[in-house]
Amino acid sequence: MIRSLLFVTLLLLPVSAFTQLPTVLTDSASVHVSAYELAPDRNYTFEQILTDTSIQFVANDLLQPHQATQYWLKLTITNPFDYAEPYHLIVEPDVNNTLYYVDASTKKWISTQAGAQLQERVRGWGRLPCSLPAKTVSTLYVKVSIDGFSQADHTFKPTILLRKEIISLQRDQTVWMAWVIGLLVVVLFFLNNLYVYVSFKDKAVFYYLIIQLGGMIYLTGHWGYFSVLFSTPVFNFSLHTDGGLHLGHTVHYYNLNVLLMHAGIGFILFGFVQLTRSYLNTAQSLPKLDRLLRYGLCGYLALSVIVAGINIVLFDLEYYTLAYDNLYVLFLIGLTLATCLTGYRRKLPAATPFLLANLFPLVFVLAIPLFHLLISYTSTDNLWLPDLAVIAQALGFSIAIVARTKSIQQALNAEAIKSQQLTADLRESELCQQLTEAEKQKISANIQLLEQNLESNQRELAATTLHMVQKNELLAELQEQVEKLAKLNPSLKPKGLHTIEAILKNNLYVDKDWGKFKLHFEQVHPHFFDNLQASHPQLTSYEIRLYAYLHLNLSTKEIAALLNIDPASVRRAKTRLTKKMALSPSLHVVDLDN
Repeated sequence: MIRSLLFVTLLLLPVSAFTQLPTVLTDSASVHVSAYELAPDRNYTFEQILTDTSIQFVANDLLQPHQATQYWLKLTITNPFDYAEPYHLIVEPDVNNTLYYVDASTKKWISTQAGAQLQERVRGWGRLPCSLPAKTVSTLYVKVSIDGFSQADHTFKPTILLRKEIISLQRDQTVWMAWVIGLLVVVLFFLNNLYVYVSFKDKAVFYYLIIQLGGMIYLTGHWGYFSVLFSTPVFNFSLHTDGGLHLGHTVHYYNLNVLLMHAGIGFILFGFVQLTRSYLNTAQSLPKLDRLLRYGLCGYLALSVIVAGINIVLFDLEYYTLAYDNLYVLFLIGLTLATCLTGYRRKLPAATPFLLANLFPLVFVLAIPLFHLLISYTSTDNLWLPDLAVIAQALGFSIAIVARTKSIQQALNAEAIKSQQLTADLRESELCQQLTEAEKQKISANIQLLEQNLESNQRELAATTLHMVQKNELLAELQEQVEKLAKLNPSLKPKGLHTIEAILKNNLYVDKDWGKFKLHFEQVHPHFFDNLQASHPQLTSYEIRLYAYLHLNLSTKEIAALLNIDPASVRRAKTRLTKKMALSPSLHVVDLDN
């Protein structure tokens, strides 16, 4: 009997060595399935997989992209509990996987499909729902596609995870709540600050709006909701088996959700840097730090655009650039924080509320790349740092925006006072202009009156001069006639003729006529004689009289008649006067030929 049992045991040992032990479910939320069987697909149908005994499944075999583009994965799962348990089966790589399992109610095989290539509008692809009956050993088949890895020169193991459906739903609900709360807070602050910007047109508020817009985009991409809102195609993916930073993940995908998440990061960094430069006026107050911020930001944005273009058009470069991208983000955030601290130390205007507003948000933002660099790039379901950073920034900046608003209000009040002062100055200027205009009109009226008086005086002077000339000419003619009469009538009494002749000569030099002339002359030419005597005190009254006649541009004959001398004497007197006064003859417009 004992010999028979030993014989049967020895016969069963080889069979047990090649039989895969089933995975047993536990109370834990998820179970990593390490035991599986694998067979390359040769265009098999599922019926062949069930019935064809020639298909060889190898326990814990490796996926070999250079041998086949699809594999059949066989799992044996034991549910020891008294109730059926719904699970999500996740098999990576999850490019395009199809699950086959027996439905407990219909006792028929059913299939479900999931994967990145399907562009499902779900948050995170690759989850294959299934129900495992109570106290049953269930067999599951998964057709795994590794199409696209045919050029890979290495083999790798699939990653298999069974997660309770209720846990997945709870995680989805938690993530949804985190996304909605974070987005709602940001949207409310965005609308409030949009009103502030429309009211004040302040650049600092504009850059803050860009930060909040970037925060909305980044939160949506971080929680994977761009894949829910609309179809997000996969541009490129790459295979990595070095264990690296992906904690066992074998495939890295670059899709629209990742692209938009990076765009949100770009908006946030652009807004942070520009907000700091505008708020603290670093171009004037901190020129060296301003140049570092400006060039650092331009470099990051340029590199992000280049890397995104390569990821979309050529091949997946994201896996290799993530570390450098996070280091660059660390540098920019650290530089921004250093600028805030420097502004605070130098007591720049409003630097204190700005530092307080950005200290916690910058610390949270700084923690995100540190988490990615030191812990994980992909395990972010429980990473609330983006929400904390965005909400803290929205709440914290409200302090700075109040201070900024007060500062702007004070500046506006000062401008209003200046405007009122300018208005008062303008009114005063207008009154002065009106008074000046009135004075101008008055002066113009006086000038017109003076011109009229001048014209009248000139007419009087001309009339007086003409009268004197005519009178002297008449007297001279009478004297000449008397002399002729004396010659023609010698019988007349000489004494009587001499008396008439003396009277005529005396009338030729009546001072009354000269005084009248001088009066009218000075009305036309004020202070003429005073200035002439002051500059030429050596002149005689005769010479002064001659100079006055010359100043009126009287002809030689007219001057001769006025002075009762012949024209030749006038010319000689002009020459002597010119020499005596050392005047250039060109100063006098006198017709010496008349």
